[in-house]
Amino acid sequence: MKLGLIILLVAVMLGVGMFFGSQQILKPCDCANTTPMPVEHDSLLPELAWLRQSLHLTGEQFAKVQALHLAYQPKCAELCMRVHHSDQALMESSSRSRTVSGDVVTLMCARADLTLECQQAMLQHVYETAACMAPAQADYYLKIVLPHVLGPDHSRAAADHASH
Repeated sequence: MKLGLIILLVAVMLGVGMFFGSQQILKPCDCANTTPMPVEHDSLLPELAWLRQSLHLTGEQFAKVQALHLAYQPKCAELCMRVHHSDQALMESSSRSRTVSGDVVTLMCARADLTLECQQAMLQHVYETAACMAPAQADYYLKIVLPHVLGPDHSRAAADHASH
């Protein structure tokens, strides 16, 4: 009788643990950020305030930048969701294997292709944004933004180049 009760309690505890664990794993993706961004008229435009202030954009320039930003948001969200799903699939496949299987390699290649697609899309968006600015403003904007778009290795290289 005691053994049956222990087995029942362990099974119930495992079931509850699996339920709450699956809720954490399956919750919707918050790929863009873990803290809420301020919202202005159903968009995240306040994040552009630094751009307007630091580059001294005119009203016309800022309106163009806002329009580009709003147009890029759905593409960014879609790419982010694809990255999230790709990461999940890679993690699941890797967790099921103890070797670098063909499935894992295929998923790694797909993730690398997706990273390239994301980086290209963001770089295109940055160039389109820079095109809305005067040459000096665009140069400064690209100097600030490109290291973030191209990744940490480029951030270090840009800092090293600036110090020489």
